[in-house]
Amino acid sequence: MTTSHRSAHRPRHFDATATRDGRWWLIEVPGIGATQARSLAGAADHARDLVAAVLDVDIEGVSVDVLPDLGDDVLDEVQDVRKRLADAAAAAAAAADDYRDLAARLVGDHGLTGADTATVLGVSPQRVSQLLREGERVDR
Repeated sequence: MTTSHRSAHRPRHFDATATRDGRWWLIEVPGIGATQARSLAGAADHARDLVAAVLDVDIEGVSVDVLPDLGDDVLDEVQDVRKRLADAAAAAAAAADDYRDLAARLVGDHGLTGADTATVLGVSPQRVSQLLREGERVDR
């Protein structure tokens, strides 16, 4: 294992490109060199190993982002889908908050029973109890 005085500092960052080559991914780090990995999952680790070995620094002082070369159209689509999934997760979380609030209002403000609230919301009475408990935890 190599060491470096840089370990106390912010890690040096590198961008790498991964290109499919048969069953392998060719990982190229500009100005450093190339290595290969069987999967993209291991590509960043292989690239970090390469950088640390070439520069003779501690691997903890190296960070690498690996961008697979799949063509601009595919990468744009991947970024679009990831953004839409993140947006959907945020919308689902907001809807869940609204659902808990609505259950609490139906019971507290409108005097509905848990069973009646379940019918209005289209869920089981047990789910209403769970929503109310979750709402109490959020309010604390």
